[in-house]
Amino acid sequence: MSHKALAKTTGTESVSATERATLTASVKALVRSKRYVYFKPIERSNGVEAVVDGRTLIMASSNDYLGLTHDRRVLAAAARAMRRWGSGPGGSRFLCGNITLHHELEERLARFTGKAGAVVHPTGFLTNAGAIACLTRPGDVFLCDRECHASIMAGCRLGGARMVSYKGEREGAARAALERLRAKPETGRIFLITEGLFSMSGRVTDLAALARLREVDPNLFLYVDDAHGLGVMGGGRTTAHEFDAVADVDMVMGTFSKALASVGGFVASDDLDLLTYIQHDSRTHIFSAGLPAASAAAALASLEIIEKEPRRVERLWRNARLAQSRLQRLGLTVKESSSPITSILIGDEMAAFDFSRELFDRGVFALPAVYPAVPKGQAILRVVFTSRHTRKHIDTVLNAIAETARLFRLIED
Repeated sequence: MSHKALAKTTGTESVSATERATLTASVKALVRSKRYVYFKPIERSNGVEAVVDGRTLIMASSNDYLGLTHDRRVLAAAARAMRRWGSGPGGSRFLCGNITLHHELEERLARFTGKAGAVVHPTGFLTNAGAIACLTRPGDVFLCDRECHASIMAGCRLGGARMVSYKGEREGAARAALERLRAKPETGRIFLITEGLFSMSGRVTDLAALARLREVDPNLFLYVDDAHGLGVMGGGRTTAHEFDAVADVDMVMGTFSKALASVGGFVASDDLDLLTYIQHDSRTHIFSAGLPAASAAAALASLEIIEKEPRRVERLWRNARLAQSRLQRLGLTVKESSSPITSILIGDEMAAFDFSRELFDRGVFALPAVYPAVPKGQAILRVVFTSRHTRKHIDTVLNAIAETARLFRLIED
């Protein structure tokens, strides 16, 4: 997808009245045709099942990879923190919302990611938007994988440096783009930004290969958004651990809203001076309320469980491989994935909405991803089985997908 399209989703580029009207009309048309599948009000959930409109559905769209959002130890830690510090921070961390839990969490995250320090922000989106904007000076360049998240694009635009994209799914694309930039004398420092595990395609970035690009540019700065890789890749650590590239990554970003069963985000680095600068200059950090104590405590408890219970990660991967192999045997077009994210290509956006609606009727909560989250005409059904899904859950979901795929003639009987 283009930077321009992403910018419109982040509010960093003005949107005309015509564009607003077009989007609003599209949503209303989907609602009228009973194809609208987003913003479903969930009445109750236990993580693997959710009650919507009085019906219990198997949740197959969650990023709660390790199934910790309803773990009694995580809930107890959050409750204790709320009783001690209250339900909200009362201000930004810069002023009066800074609590000891924030510092404890930052120290723990630094150790977990193999870095010297970390800075916690209120959300993952705000982390990318604020931290990335602090990195550059005039003349510098952001070199971004074209599949990068909208929060990364927001940070790049706030940073003011020139943006250049490369097609990360193509071998050698990053090196070629870097060589072209480095050949221009006026180019300042280059910040290569990628994700460790891409949330839509399930593609995993070979960080060791990107680190070798310092052969082209010794001063290359490597920033990795590992929102979906944290606690999942590298035996339950990070994507950098997966590729033995921890020391090669200059800055790693992560969120708590996936494997860490909470809300919030952070950046970690070995450059403590840079972290101090971000702590005092990141606008989304300085001008946002601090992370609530309950959220910080939940993330801390999740980190402890991940370290003590590696079988959770093993179950996650076992469930993912089982599902992916069965879907491929059915004859569905499943994007090649080295991660727990399974993307089933549907293609047409209206067909993807209809497919998802049919799954709802069959007791499965699984949502499509459409443009601009994916390229136009390449709508997918994104399916995730967490470590808490049972074999019965998986069988039920896969049977529903198979029946729906036959109904839509995506596979033959």
